[in-house]
Amino acid sequence: MKPVPALAVLLIGLIVPMSGVARGETMPKGFVHVKDIAPTIIEDIRYATSNNFTGAVVPGYEAARCILARPVAEALARVQAEFEKSGKSLLVFDCYRPRRAVESFVRWARRQGSGTDPVYHPDIAGSQLVALGYIAARSGHSSGGSLDLTFAVRDGHGDFVAADMGGGFDLFDPSSHTASNKVSQTARANRQLLVSTMVKYGFANYHREWWHFRFGDEPFAGRAFDFPVSAKLRQE
Repeated sequence: MKPVPALAVLLIGLIVPMSGVARGETMPKGFVHVKDIAPTIIEDIRYATSNNFTGAVVPGYEAARCILARPVAEALARVQAEFEKSGKSLLVFDCYRPRRAVESFVRWARRQGSGTDPVYHPDIAGSQLVALGYIAARSGHSSGGSLDLTFAVRDGHGDFVAADMGGGFDLFDPSSHTASNKVSQTARANRQLLVSTMVKYGFANYHREWWHFRFGDEPFAGRAFDFPVSAKLRQE
């Protein structure tokens, strides 16, 4: 075997690290980590863990981070400031979602057949979740303009806990419809507070999911990005 010239070795050493940075450590211009804009927002990014309806870390989630298009993050910071006036905090479950994650959800649903789940879809067959609008075949999350969240309140020990919304995040059930009368008066009031405050700062709620909001003036509407959710990502 002929030895590799020293110059070729040097070039390979330069090219490989550069290509790795381009693939794994940059995100499109116009996206930001929400913590850089609103550091007090609580992040509980479920799809970066097994604590979600699929029971596993979702493809594309390398870290539990909330990433959004900058105008969306800036509007969310204004929402957070509003809630902090009364001692509350936003708690986000999901923000930007890679296209590969959306596609994995659709494949997961197709595999479920008639099966149900006592936590996430107790009365609806998994295979029906896409058709009934609970799992999207194309998601606004992938444009960085939508997110899933609630607000948190202080408990008796001074720790933040999620407010009572009458059901958990990703409970695929009619009781999760924002205007459902199947939940307590407290839960209805909390949902209304969340919706009214988000609307005040330019967000619209998806009526089937009390936790889902889309920013009305998002910059990348209709686009579907696929860069990973990573703690290392910085702008190009």
